[in-house]
Order: sequence, then structure tokens, then C-alpha cells
Amino acid sequence: MELRNEISAATGLRLPATLIFDYPTALAVAHHLDETLAGTAADPPVVETVARVDDDPIVIVAMACRYPGGVASPEELWRLVADGVDAIAEFPTTRGWDGDLYHPEPGKGREVLRPRGWVPS
Repeated sequence: MELRNEISAATGLRLPATLIFDYPTALAVAHHLDETLAGTAADPPVVETVARVDDDPIVIVAMACRYPGGVASPEELWRLVADGVDAIAEFPTTRGWDGDLYHPEPGKGREVLRPRGWVPS
């Protein structure tokens, strides 16, 4: 847009906002300006595009899951989401953590949230 605005200011021409898309090279812009100033400008050229063949497919080789709610596979994750299952659980007591890790009174423990999405150990 800045290039188009500067060319417009220098030439006094009213140029389209799509100038650099219609004329993608400096030479094409120059020819367009020359024709416009001479009064012989035509419509912008039609740029033909070639469809790109994507012969490099993306392949998912493996996927692993370890999520709350006992989810251990992609299928279980989608089932949990589709069924709207609440995978939030209470603070686990079977992990051997210090007893002062969680305390219901703020400032007495190191964790402030008790229920959350705990991943099974």
C-alpha cells in the first residue's frame, strides 16, 4: 500500500489497492504506469496459476496420550470429550508426596487447588 501511495503521489494517478497483485513485478508496474500515463492502459493481465500437486502426504505414525480420567489412547480421549466426561479429581493421596503439599487453608500448603485434572501415576 505504501508503494502504491507513493507512486500515486508522484504521478498524480489514482491506482488500485491491488496494484502489486495485478502487476507483480517492477517491470509490469512500470509498463502499466507507462500505458496509464499515455492513455492506452488496458485491464490488468490475467495471471494464470498452476495447481500444485501435493504428493508429500502427512502421515501420523504414532500418538500417545496420558490425560486425566484414565485416558490412555486417542480413542479414549475423543470418547471422554464426546461424552462430556468431567475428568477433574481430588488431590491424590497415593503418590507418596509430603503431607504439607496441600492444605485446605491458604498459605499452609504449597498447592492451592485441590481438585484438578490429575494424570494417573
